[in-house]
Amino acid sequence: MNDIDHIEAHFHELKPGDDRFFEWKNRVNEYQRAHNPIFRRFDGFDYLPVQAFKDAAVCCFNPDDSEIVFKSSGTSGQSRSLHYVKHLEVYHRAILSGFQAHFGTDNFLFLGHLPAYEDQSSLVYMASFLIGGIGAEHSGLFLDDHSALHRAIRVSKQTNIPIILLGAAFGLLDLAEKGELKLPENAIVIETGGMKTHRREMSRSDLHRAIADGFEISRSQIHSEYGMCEMMSQCYSGSDGIFSAPPWVEAKVLSAIDFRSEVPLGHEGVLALFDMANLHSQSAILTQDKAVLHTNGFEVVGRLDQAEIRGCNLLLEK
Repeated sequence: MNDIDHIEAHFHELKPGDDRFFEWKNRVNEYQRAHNPIFRRFDGFDYLPVQAFKDAAVCCFNPDDSEIVFKSSGTSGQSRSLHYVKHLEVYHRAILSGFQAHFGTDNFLFLGHLPAYEDQSSLVYMASFLIGGIGAEHSGLFLDDHSALHRAIRVSKQTNIPIILLGAAFGLLDLAEKGELKLPENAIVIETGGMKTHRREMSRSDLHRAIADGFEISRSQIHSEYGMCEMMSQCYSGSDGIFSAPPWVEAKVLSAIDFRSEVPLGHEGVLALFDMANLHSQSAILTQDKAVLHTNGFEVVGRLDQAEIRGCNLLLEK
């Protein structure tokens, strides 16, 4: 077994502060510089702008050999990111290990509400995988027919198995504001982003308050998930809004003026992530999110504006 095969098989076993992380990170970087022609163009830069996934096949292998290709969401006419996945088992390890590290290993009644997402969505795949892997009977995805959620609420109250309701922000807000659903006291809600709804834009804090009030649960029961089509791993936050990365993911905040320099703790910049589970595509990614790094994780504070995104894209024109 070579180094990359070993990392692929064991990355999810890393613990916080594990000394192997930086050794494996260096090995993955070397592998991707050698085998990913898009990343190789960015000599002198540690992170590839996420826009590259819309413009090229970002991978270390023949994209025709992908087990699956994930496609980002977007409105009609927008270019979409494509993430070519060599081994789905790597995604499975990242999903399950990251989820259980944050929420524990118990079974849940797992419900996913993801309107407007396509079958090629990595988020839909993630939710379906968790439903099959940890979901108790009566778990599943639902859209306009809310009978599955009503049934899960009844079962949860009878069995005390907690409900996890995962959904895009706008969909959860619509459900909550109908005022028809009171979730059990042990329920957990996970919103997956999308602060811009089809009606208005709102802060994450206001969103969580509205969802908690609508479902008649505590704000402490509202969690957030940070992930993207271009990544294999997910980060989760509690009600404080601070995202914790799994031990195989490193988060940094870089200067919007110079993407090669970090900003101090507590200062706003551009979120950059190293996702070791992306070892066959691109691990080091410069996102389009503004963030603040804290000692216990990172806080997402908005999206880059068009001028700042243009600054990121200048890297692509090298």
